[in-house]
Amino acid sequence: MEHPDVDVILKKSTPSVFGRGEETVLDPSYRSGHEIPAADIGLKANRLMESLQKSMNTIMFPCRTIELKLYKLAVYQTGGHFDWHMDSTHSDMYHGTLLIALNTAWEGGDLLLRRNGIETRVDLRPRIAPEFPDDKPDLQGVAFFTGTEHRVEPVKDGVRMVLQYDIEIVKQEEKEVGKEKDEESDGTDDEDNDEENEPWMDKIASVYSSRMEAQAVVEATADNAAVEKVLKIIKELHSEGAETIAFALQYLYRQASISAEYLKGSDAVLHDALMASGDFEVCLHPVVHWEMSDWDGEMESHYAYRFDDIEGEIFPEPLTGQPLKKKQKKTNSTAFHIPKLSAIQQISAREYIEHTGNEAMPAEYRYFGGGMFVRRKAK
Repeated sequence: MEHPDVDVILKKSTPSVFGRGEETVLDPSYRSGHEIPAADIGLKANRLMESLQKSMNTIMFPCRTIELKLYKLAVYQTGGHFDWHMDSTHSDMYHGTLLIALNTAWEGGDLLLRRNGIETRVDLRPRIAPEFPDDKPDLQGVAFFTGTEHRVEPVKDGVRMVLQYDIEIVKQEEKEVGKEKDEESDGTDDEDNDEENEPWMDKIASVYSSRMEAQAVVEATADNAAVEKVLKIIKELHSEGAETIAFALQYLYRQASISAEYLKGSDAVLHDALMASGDFEVCLHPVVHWEMSDWDGEMESHYAYRFDDIEGEIFPEPLTGQPLKKKQKKTNSTAFHIPKLSAIQQISAREYIEHTGNEAMPAEYRYFGGGMFVRRKAK
């Protein structure tokens, strides 16, 4: 890592490809670079990696166990670049990426991260402290969650080499998972638990209503005061008549990874705090959000429904029945909220069509994301 043999590495590398839809393509106009897969790289465990893993465990994946798995070495020579993209998730356990730059020299080639429209520039070039010019250079690294858009700007000169690690959440032992499920279902067996058929679970209200007062508060990863504020808001909403408070998760997950053991960042902190309070029952489910708007973009109707692997139906009928009109009175006891910083992925879109026969066709959009459902625990 400190003294890479650039010539040898370049000879061993092959052109980089990337995923475009269901295809794997080679397109130098979008990505120009080379790589070496992990299977062809020999690296021993070291204290640096142990320290990084401990830090990421604390900050990014609280109360979870993670492993770092080397994925590849990415090489960008002069002119090399990679346009905006999100890393392909290689498994349900893969929830983050760690990049560590080797000790080479280059100009340009900065990494840009983007989430919710906010961009962050990262310079991964090795650094030597001015006060210690004879010391070894400090290698630079960055970690980010899957679902974070990023790009590598063109390298102006030199060779940029970066090790890429998958950050995986280690699956719990079966007995631990079973214990957690028992706690969430209040000690009852799945066979005897009718919760899945109760209205609060199957009928997510069509309340794409005003966003939670919590909004950015749930983005706080380790602020106990912020978490307590969110818990207080949920209790207030319960006391006002909503049997269940449901809201979109802050990060994107694979459908199979929307479960307590795979939560990350603020999602993990909030879920664990809700469970630790002893006041709530908490469940997680994939959710599809649907909205319809008129010619000027004003929303006319909207609702959300659970999407728990319904075979053969990409867009099943909404479990709530017909969507509510704007001024129609709410009759469902579940309030579904979309906090400002939630991660939802658009999965279909139909723009407004002014004339189809005798009337216009409204715009229609669908989004996928995870949902956290919080019900007051029965006393």
